[in-house]
Amino acid sequence: MSLFGMLLNWLRSKTCLLAVLFFLGLAGLVVANVFVRPHEAEYVFDVYPGFWAVFGLIGGLAMVIVMKKIVQPMISRGDDYYERNS
Repeated sequence: MSLFGMLLNWLRSKTCLLAVLFFLGLAGLVVANVFVRPHEAEYVFDVYPGFWAVFGLIGGLAMVIVMKKIVQPMISRGDDYYERNS
């Protein structure tokens, strides 16, 4: 097995550790936004640190909920669709 394959197997066995590191990295970026102001505010809520992180989280959750509750029932077929139409 190649070195890359062994690395992927090791990472697969450490999913909890990777999740914790991922969320710590995201939290670190939000905290860094408090101290580092990359640009002047263009929008009303842009002055609040972490606004875009929260906005992205809420937007992503809204898309998942809309797709699961509204779109999926419109495009899905019943479990016995192929038995009825064959």
